[in-house]
Amino acid sequence: MSNMRLKYRIPLAIIAIMMVVTLSIGSSYALWKVTKEQDVANIITTGCFEVSFIEESNSINLTNTFPITDEKGLKTTPYVFTVKNTCTIDADYTIYLNTLNLTNGKAKIADNLIKYSIVQNGIVENNNVALLNTAPIENDKALFSVTDFDATSAIDTSYKLASGTLRASSSKEAGDGESATFSLRLWIDSSATTAINGQVFEGAVYSIARTSSKK
Repeated sequence: MSNMRLKYRIPLAIIAIMMVVTLSIGSSYALWKVTKEQDVANIITTGCFEVSFIEESNSINLTNTFPITDEKGLKTTPYVFTVKNTCTIDADYTIYLNTLNLTNGKAKIADNLIKYSIVQNGIVENNNVALLNTAPIENDKALFSVTDFDATSAIDTSYKLASGTLRASSSKEAGDGESATFSLRLWIDSSATTAINGQVFEGAVYSIARTSSKK
Protein backbone atom coordinates (compact mmCIF):
# COMPACT_ATOMS: atom_id res chain seq x y z
CA MET A 1 0.00 0.00 0.00
CA SER A 2 2.83 2.36 0.84
CA ASN A 3 4.46 1.62 -2.51
CA MET A 4 1.24 2.53 -4.29
CA ARG A 5 1.02 5.84 -2.43
CA LEU A 6 4.65 6.55 -3.31
CA LYS A 7 3.92 5.90 -6.97
CA TYR A 8 1.08 8.46 -6.89
CA ARG A 9 3.12 10.99 -4.95
CA ILE A 10 5.95 11.05 -7.49
CA PRO A 11 3.73 12.11 -10.46
CA LEU A 12 1.89 14.58 -8.28
CA ALA A 13 5.19 16.05 -7.17
CA ILE A 14 6.33 16.36 -10.82
CA ILE A 15 3.07 18.07 -11.79
CA ALA A 16 3.39 20.47 -8.87
CA ILE A 17 6.96 21.36 -9.87
CA MET A 18 5.87 21.93 -13.48
CA MET A 19 3.07 24.24 -12.35
CA VAL A 20 5.46 26.24 -10.20
CA VAL A 21 7.92 26.56 -13.11
CA THR A 22 5.13 27.58 -15.48
CA LEU A 23 3.81 30.22 -13.11
CA SER A 24 7.34 31.43 -12.55
CA ILE A 25 7.96 31.81 -16.27
CA GLY A 26 4.69 33.68 -16.75
CA SER A 27 5.43 35.94 -13.83
CA SER A 28 8.97 36.52 -14.99
CA TYR A 29 7.78 37.43 -18.49
CA ALA A 30 5.41 39.97 -17.03
CA LEU A 31 8.12 41.40 -14.84
CA TRP A 32 10.75 41.52 -17.57
CA LYS A 33 8.56 42.91 -20.39
CA VAL A 34 10.12 46.09 -21.85
CA THR A 35 8.27 48.85 -23.78
CA LYS A 36 9.80 51.89 -25.43
CA GLU A 37 8.41 55.02 -27.06
CA GLN A 38 9.77 57.94 -29.11
CA ASP A 39 11.49 60.69 -27.22
CA VAL A 40 10.49 63.22 -29.92
CA ALA A 41 7.13 63.41 -31.70
CA ASN A 42 6.83 63.01 -35.46
CA ILE A 43 6.13 66.39 -37.03
CA ILE A 44 4.63 67.22 -40.42
CA THR A 45 4.65 70.90 -41.33
CA THR A 46 3.11 72.28 -44.49
CA GLY A 47 4.89 74.89 -46.56
CA CYS A 48 3.15 77.78 -48.26
CA PHE A 49 2.00 77.53 -51.88
CA GLU A 50 1.39 80.57 -54.05
CA VAL A 51 2.18 81.60 -57.61
CA SER A 52 1.71 85.18 -58.77
CA PHE A 53 0.57 86.32 -62.22
CA ILE A 54 1.99 89.71 -63.22
CA GLU A 55 0.93 91.57 -66.36
CA GLU A 56 3.93 93.36 -67.79
CA SER A 57 2.05 95.01 -70.67
CA ASN A 58 -1.43 95.70 -71.99
CA SER A 59 -3.46 92.84 -73.43
CA ILE A 60 -3.58 92.26 -77.18
CA ASN A 61 -6.17 94.29 -79.03
CA LEU A 62 -7.12 93.00 -82.49
CA THR A 63 -9.76 95.67 -83.14
CA ASN A 64 -9.90 96.74 -86.80
CA THR A 65 -7.03 94.43 -87.66
CA PHE A 66 -6.63 92.43 -90.87
CA PRO A 67 -4.82 89.28 -92.08
CA ILE A 68 -1.00 89.55 -92.10
CA THR A 69 2.00 87.34 -92.80
CA ASP A 70 3.88 85.53 -90.05
CA GLU A 71 6.83 87.85 -90.57
CA LYS A 72 4.68 90.87 -89.77
CA GLY A 73 2.86 89.01 -86.99
CA LEU A 74 6.14 88.40 -85.18
CA LYS A 75 6.81 92.14 -85.22
CA THR A 76 3.56 93.08 -83.49
CA THR A 77 3.53 94.22 -79.87
CA PRO A 78 3.22 91.18 -77.59
CA TYR A 79 1.23 90.67 -74.41
CA VAL A 80 3.90 90.13 -71.74
CA PHE A 81 3.25 88.45 -68.39
CA THR A 82 5.24 86.73 -65.66
CA VAL A 83 4.42 83.79 -63.40
CA LYS A 84 6.48 83.64 -60.22
CA ASN A 85 6.70 81.16 -57.37
CA THR A 86 6.47 83.25 -54.20
CA CYS A 87 6.34 80.42 -51.66
CA THR A 88 8.23 77.41 -50.36
CA ILE A 89 6.82 74.52 -52.44
CA ASP A 90 7.83 73.82 -56.06
CA ALA A 91 5.01 74.55 -58.49
CA ASP A 92 4.01 72.99 -61.80
CA TYR A 93 2.27 75.55 -63.98
CA THR A 94 0.35 75.55 -67.25
CA ILE A 95 -0.39 78.59 -69.40
CA TYR A 96 -3.73 78.53 -71.23
CA LEU A 97 -5.42 80.73 -73.79
CA ASN A 98 -9.18 80.41 -73.44
CA THR A 99 -11.13 81.50 -76.49
CA LEU A 100 -14.56 82.91 -75.70
CA ASN A 101 -17.76 81.84 -77.37
CA LEU A 102 -19.48 85.17 -77.90
CA THR A 103 -23.20 85.43 -77.18
CA ASN A 104 -23.58 89.14 -77.86
CA GLY A 105 -24.66 88.74 -81.48
CA LYS A 106 -21.15 89.04 -82.97
CA ALA A 107 -19.66 86.27 -85.07
CA LYS A 108 -16.39 84.73 -83.82
CA ILE A 109 -13.27 84.48 -85.96
CA ALA A 110 -12.49 80.78 -86.30
CA ASP A 111 -9.53 79.54 -84.25
CA ASN A 112 -7.96 77.99 -87.36
CA LEU A 113 -7.50 81.52 -88.72
CA ILE A 114 -5.62 82.79 -85.64
CA LYS A 115 -1.84 82.45 -85.51
CA TYR A 116 0.06 82.64 -82.24
CA SER A 117 3.62 82.84 -81.01
CA ILE A 118 4.63 82.41 -77.38
CA VAL A 119 8.21 82.96 -76.23
CA GLN A 120 9.49 82.12 -72.75
CA ASN A 121 12.26 84.22 -71.23
CA GLY A 122 13.20 85.56 -74.66
CA ILE A 123 14.17 82.14 -76.04
CA VAL A 124 12.76 81.52 -79.53
CA GLU A 125 12.47 77.89 -80.63
CA ASN A 126 11.48 76.83 -84.16
CA ASN A 127 10.08 80.30 -84.81
CA ASN A 128 7.33 79.61 -82.23
CA VAL A 129 4.53 80.14 -84.76
CA ALA A 130 1.46 77.93 -85.13
CA LEU A 131 -2.26 78.03 -85.80
CA LEU A 132 -4.14 78.28 -82.53
CA ASN A 133 -6.33 75.24 -83.22
CA THR A 134 -3.20 73.02 -83.37
CA ALA A 135 -2.34 73.64 -79.70
CA PRO A 136 -3.26 70.93 -77.14
CA ILE A 137 -6.76 71.30 -75.68
CA GLU A 138 -7.80 71.23 -72.01
CA ASN A 139 -11.21 69.61 -71.66
CA ASP A 140 -11.82 70.43 -67.99
CA LYS A 141 -13.66 73.76 -68.24
CA ALA A 142 -14.26 73.75 -64.48
CA LEU A 143 -10.68 74.98 -64.06
CA PHE A 144 -11.59 78.40 -65.40
CA SER A 145 -13.93 81.34 -64.92
CA VAL A 146 -14.71 84.17 -67.34
CA THR A 147 -16.74 86.33 -64.98
CA ASP A 148 -13.94 88.90 -64.82
CA PHE A 149 -14.13 89.51 -68.55
CA ASP A 150 -17.65 89.30 -69.92
CA ALA A 151 -20.61 87.75 -68.17
CA THR A 152 -22.30 87.26 -71.55
CA SER A 153 -19.50 85.06 -72.88
CA ALA A 154 -18.54 81.48 -72.15
CA ILE A 155 -15.36 79.53 -72.70
CA ASP A 156 -15.31 77.92 -76.12
CA THR A 157 -11.90 76.18 -76.16
CA SER A 158 -8.99 76.10 -73.70
CA TYR A 159 -5.61 75.80 -75.40
CA LYS A 160 -2.44 74.81 -73.55
CA LEU A 161 0.32 77.14 -74.70
CA ALA A 162 3.15 76.35 -72.26
CA SER A 163 3.99 74.47 -69.08
CA GLY A 164 6.88 73.97 -66.69
CA THR A 165 8.04 73.94 -63.08
CA LEU A 166 8.95 76.91 -60.89
CA ARG A 167 11.51 76.28 -58.16
CA ALA A 168 10.38 77.23 -54.66
CA SER A 169 11.47 80.28 -52.72
CA SER A 170 13.86 79.65 -49.81
CA SER A 171 11.25 81.36 -47.63
CA LYS A 172 8.08 83.37 -48.16
CA GLU A 173 9.89 86.47 -46.92
CA ALA A 174 12.87 85.97 -49.24
CA GLY A 175 10.75 85.97 -52.39
CA ASP A 176 13.54 84.34 -54.40
CA GLY A 177 11.39 81.70 -56.08
CA GLU A 178 11.82 81.00 -59.78
CA SER A 179 9.86 82.95 -62.37
CA ALA A 180 9.09 82.68 -66.08
CA THR A 181 8.23 85.60 -68.37
CA PHE A 182 6.20 85.02 -71.53
CA SER A 183 5.60 87.12 -74.64
CA LEU A 184 2.41 86.17 -76.49
CA ARG A 185 1.52 87.44 -79.96
CA LEU A 186 -1.76 86.84 -81.79
CA TRP A 187 -2.68 87.79 -85.33
CA ILE A 188 -5.05 86.83 -88.13
CA ASP A 189 -3.49 84.41 -90.59
CA SER A 190 -2.85 85.67 -94.10
CA SER A 191 -5.07 82.88 -95.49
CA ALA A 192 -8.22 84.54 -94.09
CA THR A 193 -10.63 86.05 -96.61
CA THR A 194 -13.06 88.95 -96.49
CA ALA A 195 -15.56 86.50 -94.96
CA ILE A 196 -14.20 87.50 -91.55
CA ASN A 197 -15.27 91.12 -91.98
CA GLY A 198 -17.09 92.25 -88.84
CA GLN A 199 -16.12 89.14 -86.88
CA VAL A 200 -14.43 89.24 -83.47
CA PHE A 201 -11.87 87.13 -81.64
CA GLU A 202 -11.67 87.27 -77.83
CA GLY A 203 -9.42 85.26 -75.58
CA ALA A 204 -8.10 85.32 -72.02
CA VAL A 205 -4.78 84.02 -70.71
CA TYR A 206 -4.87 81.86 -67.60
CA SER A 207 -2.06 80.45 -65.47
CA ILE A 208 -2.88 77.44 -63.30
CA ALA A 209 -0.37 76.13 -60.76
CA ARG A 210 -0.27 72.84 -58.87
CA THR A 211 2.13 71.41 -56.31
CA SER A 212 5.05 69.93 -58.21
CA SER A 213 5.32 66.15 -58.67
CA LYS A 214 9.04 66.43 -59.46
CA LYS A 215 11.62 65.53 -56.83
